[in-house]
Amino acid sequence: MKRVVIEELTAGMILAKPVTNNTGMVVLPVGAELDEATLSRLQRLGLTSVYVEGDAGDASGKTLAELEAELEHRFRRVIDDPIQYQIREAIRVQLRNSHGTTGHPETTTSA
Repeated sequence: MKRVVIEELTAGMILAKPVTNNTGMVVLPVGAELDEATLSRLQRLGLTSVYVEGDAGDASGKTLAELEAELEHRFRRVIDDPIQYQIREAIRVQLRNSHGTTGHPETTTSA
């Protein structure tokens, strides 16, 4: 089971936990397969994430280049923050190591 933010859900994913509304009523049960209609419904409910089937470390078959592009996108607003830069580069190294590539990202020195 893995937690996925609403913006990254895709049709065909299967819910691993039920989705409830603000009163606790189940709106989508465990095992429901997501389609375009249910994706829209989840967005209207104002949820930030749901649990779907799959391993937490599963990158859904994304290539290293796709994962690095996603990393850049996620850190785009904090690129000038030196601590956030270090965090981003540590994640990049982990991605590369987990995909069997060696080598470290380019480093820059701060004055």
